[in-house]
Amino acid sequence: MKREFERALDDFNHALTLNPRLPEAWNHRGIVWFAKQDYERAVADYDQALKFNPRLADAYVNRGLARLMQDRLAEAEADFTRCHELGGKIQSESERLLREARERRARTIPRER
Repeated sequence: MKREFERALDDFNHALTLNPRLPEAWNHRGIVWFAKQDYERAVADYDQALKFNPRLADAYVNRGLARLMQDRLAEAEADFTRCHELGGKIQSESERLLREARERRARTIPRER
């Protein structure tokens, strides 16, 4: 599996060398980083994807997942909300993830006494 990740990274790096403004390549390279549990690099690639296509709903949900793994719950919630607003094929998944982020965030916010 590790070898496939490295090949995928090489392929996406090559694609980005040819066209650094290709949001799908940034998004898919972020997926590889996510699979390798390198959430910081994944988020950076999703940021680039959204820079070139701010309506790429998949990149919002992917970035939200990476942020969820980093316990950046408010930012994850914002990404899932934006994905939900954009609609598309992953809307029901973004709704579920949004609920999960809100629940996790509610558990981590200290309660007032």
